[in-house]
Amino acid sequence: MFRVNSIIVMQMNLGRSIEDVIENLCSRSFFADFTIRSPKYSKAGGLEKEAADVLVVFNETLLAIQVKSKDACSSASQNDVERTRISRAIENAIRQFRALGEAWHDPDFNSFTNGRGVKVAFHKGQIKDVIFIVVFVPVWKDKPDSPPRVQFNLTCYPDGPIAIHVFSLDQFSLLLIMLNTLPDFLLYLDGRWVLHGEKLVPKDSDPLDEWALMTFERNRFIEIIEKRISTDISGLFNRHRLSVERLERQEKPSYFVDNLIESLCKAVGAVAPVDPRFKLLAEPNSLKAYQMTIPYFAKLKRDQRAKLVEFLINRVKESEKNGFAFRAFKFKEESEEAYFVLAAKALRDERRMGLVNLAKIAGIKLRVKTVIGIAVGHDWPASPNSDVAIVDVSNLHDRNLNQATEDPFGRVRRPKK
Repeated sequence: MFRVNSIIVMQMNLGRSIEDVIENLCSRSFFADFTIRSPKYSKAGGLEKEAADVLVVFNETLLAIQVKSKDACSSASQNDVERTRISRAIENAIRQFRALGEAWHDPDFNSFTNGRGVKVAFHKGQIKDVIFIVVFVPVWKDKPDSPPRVQFNLTCYPDGPIAIHVFSLDQFSLLLIMLNTLPDFLLYLDGRWVLHGEKLVPKDSDPLDEWALMTFERNRFIEIIEKRISTDISGLFNRHRLSVERLERQEKPSYFVDNLIESLCKAVGAVAPVDPRFKLLAEPNSLKAYQMTIPYFAKLKRDQRAKLVEFLINRVKESEKNGFAFRAFKFKEESEEAYFVLAAKALRDERRMGLVNLAKIAGIKLRVKTVIGIAVGHDWPASPNSDVAIVDVSNLHDRNLNQATEDPFGRVRRPKK
């Protein structure tokens, strides 16, 4: 859990630049599909320039990340002169975000190549929330074996039109290990923006202590916000190390969702024979099918992914006795999409048809427009094969239920010879 320094050092020793490390961290936590390295735009004179070191674009939110490195001396790391030098370097990095504003006005700044090497469209008009992040990387001149923690005069600039967050490389790396879904990370940024905007924590508050407050002392965090209590949370992260390790164990099953996304990506282009009676929104294993699927899983927070896997595990246990079991659910009552998990003792083609038919029933019952379904065998995870379907039920009505419920698995069975 706490081997962040060794991981970074190993990557740097392999010849990777700091920007490579940041891109890798973002790709692992937020998925490479939404991570863009060094996007370019053209200035008025035709000169090509980078808009940022790394962009993360998901739905209506854009994270712009600027990396800044500077020589530092461990013996002087705590004094005012050194902290002033670091502050100036960070201010320079913040000024570099002007390039993104220039890029915004470039009509050709409308597509990127993401971390998977796929060209994706960028619709500037859909972006409603922009967040700036500076990752500061000290280069220790005296190369100490145990470099000290970097101290910033300010770790958050909440007063401008765009929130700016400042992290050291160690802090950013550790946060992306713990907040390793984009929704969780954005929620954390919103929380610290409120803490600093209302001046409820010191200006140089450690981002890791803020995370510990929001995660392990939630009631206290809410009370601080509601009653506007100025609070010193120094050392809170260290006091919750056992809680961090316990949380990590609890979240471990949820990584099935992350691994599922990676397996879907690797399957793009593979031939997948499908029963012709399937009505598909996209060809199986096509890039279109993958790009339709991933946003629905990427939007889930870590605890939501854990809940989805918990439901799936329970359905597998039930299917051992009953032949098949399923559950449909929404994470928000007002949501227009539902998730559906199925485990069945059936041939894979039968399981796929059962997934689609039962998902249709669930979608109509829950009054949603879209159902995101996962189907596995009764012996999962020993047999790792799984299927995913995005089912559009926006134009289905109760009269369609009869067709879907008539032996949902048997409709694909081969006729007897």
